[in-house]
Amino acid sequence: MKKILILYFSGAGATLNSIKYMQTCINNITGCSAYIHSMENDLEENINNYDALIIGTPCYHCAPCLTLISFFQKLSKLINTKPTMVFNSYSLWSCNTNRITAKIIREKNIITIYDTAYRSPASDGTLITPFIKRFFEFEKNIYEKINADCNKFVSIINEEYTGYIPHFKISSIFNAPNKLIGHLMTFNIYIHQDKCVKCDKCINDCPHHALYKNKENYPAFIKARCENCYRCIHHCPKNALSLSRDKTPVKTLREVYQII
Repeated sequence: MKKILILYFSGAGATLNSIKYMQTCINNITGCSAYIHSMENDLEENINNYDALIIGTPCYHCAPCLTLISFFQKLSKLINTKPTMVFNSYSLWSCNTNRITAKIIREKNIITIYDTAYRSPASDGTLITPFIKRFFEFEKNIYEKINADCNKFVSIINEEYTGYIPHFKISSIFNAPNKLIGHLMTFNIYIHQDKCVKCDKCINDCPHHALYKNKENYPAFIKARCENCYRCIHHCPKNALSLSRDKTPVKTLREVYQII
């Protein structure tokens, strides 16, 4: 039985949506068993105990998330080489996200033998331009693609394989201004006290601890810590947070991911 560990970070929920289906696909393949673990949390079990890995990250301005980078910085170099599938969830362009990830994990004796990407809802685009329907949708036939990718990955594991670094994508050059602006700019997140019920969900769920409770017990925002995943906005049960000082979101991704 091949044990495959799926390591992931998911901001608003797109990557987790894909991860859950991947786990089902892997478990349906004879002789394979998949386990999932969020990179927000320390991994108690030794990665060396697994036969292969799948690593998934959102694409934030054409780069992997900070949580992934931090997770592998803390990880000790593995004893044995681990074959890995790398993927990212993107809304417009993924550019060199997989290439960057592959370079990071290679330092830990984790080699990329397959990589892919899935067009997914945009956690920022849905808030900034909610009238664009595409930003709320996954790519067509995404589940068929995930299933095909999982089967291809397992077939490669069972054969002789060679690790590689994904090729540099020219599209990243044209997207460089957007990437630079994205890294330099962080939107303010506003709390609408007339809607907030002080449940602390946003504070507890923020992966970067960018929210805290103020003297009135309302959430307060620390801009310098925010990575723009906007989980706090999309997961708020009362739509009490937004990027606008004057109004709450027209629609969030809670409906897409069916978050309670």
